[in-house]
Amino acid sequence: MVMMRAVAEPDTELSWLTARADPEDVTGYDAGGWEASTWVLHAMYENPGLPQDVTHDELHLSRLARGLVQPLIIGGLNLDDATTVTGIPLGFVPRPGSPWRRLRWSDYAARAGRVIGAGQPGPPGQHWFPSGSWPASIYPPPEGSLDEVSLDTLLHVLADHSADGADTACYAFYAPVATSDFNHPTLLTGPLRAVRDLVEGERPPWLRVQSTPSNFWPHDRSWFAWTDWDLWGTKISGSTGIIDAIQAAPELETVLWAR
Repeated sequence: MVMMRAVAEPDTELSWLTARADPEDVTGYDAGGWEASTWVLHAMYENPGLPQDVTHDELHLSRLARGLVQPLIIGGLNLDDATTVTGIPLGFVPRPGSPWRRLRWSDYAARAGRVIGAGQPGPPGQHWFPSGSWPASIYPPPEGSLDEVSLDTLLHVLADHSADGADTACYAFYAPVATSDFNHPTLLTGPLRAVRDLVEGERPPWLRVQSTPSNFWPHDRSWFAWTDWDLWGTKISGSTGIIDAIQAAPELETVLWAR
């Protein structure tokens, strides 16, 4: 198996990003300059057999009351008394098994008479949905990482439109907020196929939670992927042909959104 390896001089390879007026290196780079772009919305799932009027927070409090889970106490503060369990996962999420089934953002929004992306002031994230705890019958989209289905499909499409297919040499950058290291950039290099290996096996000790890179791109910069740590979608930029292929992939839910 060919794995990604650390870049010896990351500052040099990142200079074209860090030299930008607004580098956004803390949570991930939103670079521009390609013909087109689209947002891949991270997948969410629904279990139709579970009640829709019970939230993740209510379920958590019920488990606490029955002693099935222990309260989270840090520095003498009971965080369960001070926070709400929203159900929103942070980091990479594998495809859940039956009876969970894919729930498109557009379908969920339509239930409330809304249209995804219409009039939203910011990119895909928590503010696109009502605030508070989600129904326990729904796995919300993961924050800060592509999910398994979206990652696998996206890598397949990108390989089809890259110079050397799945063997195309790429860089993968993890933003400081993902690694908790604000002094040393985390930049890896390896074949495109190895991006999938970054979420396989045990979590590396330098990463807060298992997650896909904040950015990854081929050495020739023919396309660029950005997954901000605070967002629920991944922006892909590249040629019109690449973007058209991504939007046409049935396993991907995409939306056009621009500032």
